[in-house]
Amino acid sequence: MCFSKLFKVIFSVLFLTGFVPIGLYAQQRPTVGAIRWDAWCGNIHPVGLAVERNLSPHKYHYRSPFYSKEISWDSIQCRGASSSIIQKENKYAQYAGINYWAFCWYPKNSGLDTIMQLYLQGQHKYGVNWCCILGTASFDKRIDGSWLVNEFKKGIYQKVLGKRPLLYVLGKDVDAQTINYLQQINREAGNDSIYVVAMGEDKNTIDKYADSIKANAISAYTTWAYNNGGAYYPLVPNMDSVRWEEHRCTGRQVVPWVTTGRNTKPRIDHPVWWTKVEANEWTQDATPSQIANHVNDGLNWIKKHPSSTMAKTLLIYA
Repeated sequence: MCFSKLFKVIFSVLFLTGFVPIGLYAQQRPTVGAIRWDAWCGNIHPVGLAVERNLSPHKYHYRSPFYSKEISWDSIQCRGASSSIIQKENKYAQYAGINYWAFCWYPKNSGLDTIMQLYLQGQHKYGVNWCCILGTASFDKRIDGSWLVNEFKKGIYQKVLGKRPLLYVLGKDVDAQTINYLQQINREAGNDSIYVVAMGEDKNTIDKYADSIKANAISAYTTWAYNNGGAYYPLVPNMDSVRWEEHRCTGRQVVPWVTTGRNTKPRIDHPVWWTKVEANEWTQDATPSQIANHVNDGLNWIKKHPSSTMAKTLLIYA
């Protein structure tokens, strides 16, 4: 599902449940973030060409972003690296009630950072904040760390619990030394303490990792729930809910995540080099109402467990 369609779905549930960020609602409701892995960069990076190849078969064209171009029956271009496209995405997000992007980290001038850099050049005009997900690429704690801490100072960087910069950390490649150094230079810069959220689906693994980096909360990037091409509902929403409870039962703070899709068929048909998807690891597409209901599930779970969700934020895997 492309961004514009997903945003309309999310807006409908936020509006109908009283969570639309208008007036006082913006202060009352949890914040909502959406993960961005900006691979739609075309020939700027080999990954951009690979994901275009994934969606090139005509049967997958309906899944392409709103800015895609159909070159032929079995060829498509999905290239979002332009300021005008970023502006439209920000407007769609603001309309939908999404508060911030969670950008996967990539080093400057790596190619995969292009869209994030375009966002940073003009986002402040469109009312959607951002935060960072570390662990998706190499991170120089001194050079990149200094840049990131400086970004924490800015009003468009997403904060929780007052003025604490929100930082997600995926996997185990970001070590305690890096997080400790970031906290140190962040304090020296006069910022409030970083709110570190460790991401991992397995409760035991993420509990240990969170302990090692002194994370403030735990979450996950997505839930790998699949049924060999069966229905998205109730499997994926139910498994998300199970994982939320498992994470909560560790006694840690939790940022619940909403997996809005698990149809990996394009990668099964045309494998990519950075991950492997087995032939049975997919579900059918979710319907708009199923996505809306599941976003509502996450918002209600935060309301139900205020002592375990003090950051009051929800993360969407689109």
